[in-house]
Amino acid sequence: MEKIMVLIPACNEERFIGNLIKKIKEIYKFKVIVVDDGSKDNTYLEASKVADYVIRHEVNKGKGQSIIDGLNFVFKKCEYLILMDGDFQHSPEDIKNFIGTDFSKYDIVIGKREMNFKNMPFDRYLTNRTTTLVTSLLATKRVFDSQSGFRMVKVDSMKRLNLKYKRFQIESEMLIKAGRMKMNIGYVDIQTIYGDERSKINKVLDTLRFIKMSLEMLCL
Repeated sequence: MEKIMVLIPACNEERFIGNLIKKIKEIYKFKVIVVDDGSKDNTYLEASKVADYVIRHEVNKGKGQSIIDGLNFVFKKCEYLILMDGDFQHSPEDIKNFIGTDFSKYDIVIGKREMNFKNMPFDRYLTNRTTTLVTSLLATKRVFDSQSGFRMVKVDSMKRLNLKYKRFQIESEMLIKAGRMKMNIGYVDIQTIYGDERSKINKVLDTLRFIKMSLEMLCL
């Protein structure tokens, strides 16, 4: 069994995915799994050249389902899994911040960005602040940067959470359920990176999905 592996959910990331994986393996030698979530470009082809494993969704099922499928795939293959996005908004160099901490103390370690108007678009800043506040209330403990997809998780702990949300809500769901189960959540600083890539978050649909999830969690 591997100690640490890396999981990258990816949809239409042919521009970045190959170089991202090469950089990760160049620095850390970790095995990398990509879940190609119904890409219409050459993401699958580019990932297959360098990743250790590629799981392919024939149609788009959502980031949440990609993470769930990745977690199911690595169960019994590794102890810890680093989750990161495939568009280079997460720097491979920052993996050192996760593995450099005493991560065995934690069930989840979140990569926390420095959020302000200078380094984050206003709409994303506002959305992140709002969802983080709601997530904290539902988790019954204060959390930071609930929307950060760059995180390190203990695989056995994630299986206990019984994650079910298929899209971007999964990142908050993970923290809410972990908080309620009194799991240990830690934080490390990561870079705040925004390029010219277009966000895959649908401002209307994903906001409604988050509200729906929050109401469902409130009733549990």
